[in-house]
Amino acid sequence: MTLLSTCEELCESIMVGVCVGEFAVVQPLSVEYSCILAYLLAWKLLLSFFKASPSHLRVQYSLYLKKSLHKLLLHLFRLMPENPAYVGQGAEPVSKETKTFFTESLSLDVNKSSGIQYELSHLACCVYYSAVQDLPAMVRLWWTSQEKRVSHTVDKFTGRYVSPVLSAQEISSVHASTQTFDSMTVKARSAAREVIATYSVDDIFIELVIQLPQNYPLGSITVESGRRVGVAVQQWRNWMLQLSTYLTHQNGSIMEGLVLWKNNVDKRFEGVEDCMICFSVIHGSNYSLPKKACRTCKKKFHSACLYKWFTSSNKSTCPLCRETFF
Repeated sequence: MTLLSTCEELCESIMVGVCVGEFAVVQPLSVEYSCILAYLLAWKLLLSFFKASPSHLRVQYSLYLKKSLHKLLLHLFRLMPENPAYVGQGAEPVSKETKTFFTESLSLDVNKSSGIQYELSHLACCVYYSAVQDLPAMVRLWWTSQEKRVSHTVDKFTGRYVSPVLSAQEISSVHASTQTFDSMTVKARSAAREVIATYSVDDIFIELVIQLPQNYPLGSITVESGRRVGVAVQQWRNWMLQLSTYLTHQNGSIMEGLVLWKNNVDKRFEGVEDCMICFSVIHGSNYSLPKKACRTCKKKFHSACLYKWFTSSNKSTCPLCRETFF
């Protein structure tokens, strides 16, 4: 992280005056080139480490990386070319067969002399792809916080070059997944960018349709109602909201979101009651169960939800019975 912080400051100095969406020209093998190369390689390594970490640790890491990630994304949209066509492809419009820096892997060779002028651009594209793949919620949050000009630039570029590749990979990973569940089946429809999850236990039958937006992961994933048997309308809506919330705010794949949602539903059937603040059994951020009980009404809440409730209401009363929470 020390190297990352140092390179981050140098990159800010190097690209000062370059607006987001403009292409920063960096002379190959210059001091500036080496600084930016080190910065991007450090992020590439960091994102690989993040991806390999357990889900509960990724929550903590993502909070720690938030500020640095926002700076990275601004830098990337100064380093990625307007048309990231792969070398030799020319500048023709993107088609299904067109190769780009997002479809082709990058080969870094210290002895390479040809194509070095494209190295930083290609690496920047690789880092951006890793960021939207492994930290989709954080990238989405950053995108929505930007001014209109920057937001439009990011949306247009991502929707054209990144979303088709990433959506296809997400759907493909569902197809190729060897993960099995006791009470849930998962299918994917590539053409429609849809994932269908079917949960069944005893007399309960739930089918949910997950739809990826055209500008995935910037746009929010939608969860639509499929078939349902033996589930009350309110409980059904709560579960749809839970899955939608997981997929919108968690950093990870669709399969990971489905696993988290399934665990939540499983706990509900095991008799663990929902937290009456977020209406979920498993907390969406730290994956904890409701453990803090009110001595009056006996209802249990997530510690994080209670803290947020006390802070926002400026009261230490139970959200349900309104008695003082001890």
